[in-house]
Amino acid sequence: MPDYRYYVENYLGEDIPEGDFPRLIRRAQAELARMRDVYAVTPRPGLDPTEANAMAACAVADAMYEFDQEDAARGLTKVTVGSVSETYAAPPELCPATVALRAAHYRHEAGYYLQIGRWVHG
Repeated sequence: MPDYRYYVENYLGEDIPEGDFPRLIRRAQAELARMRDVYAVTPRPGLDPTEANAMAACAVADAMYEFDQEDAARGLTKVTVGSVSETYAAPPELCPATVALRAAHYRHEAGYYLQIGRWVHG
C-alpha cells in the first residue's frame, strides 16, 4: 500500500492532507479490491504491476477526497458573520445513482493505470 511520501513524490499528489491520507488510501484499496471481485483487472501494458496498483490507489484516494470535500460543503446550511454563527444539516444519504456514478468515476481514475474489463465467468 502506498504511503504519503509515495503519494507526494511518485504520484505527485497535492490535494490530500497527510492526516487524511491513511484513511483514504485504505478506502481506495478496498474499492480496488471490490473492482477486482467484479471485473477483470490487469495493469496497463508497459506498467510495472506494483507501480500500476499503487498509482491507481492514489488516483482513487484523490477522487474520494474530492467527493468527501463536496459532501462536507453540502452540510453547511447557514452562515452568519456578525457574532459568528454556523448551522449544519445532517448530510443527505446518497442516492443509488450518485453511488453508481462515483463508482464509475473511481473506475475511470484507476483506468489510467489499470485495464478494467468485463468480468468473464469461467
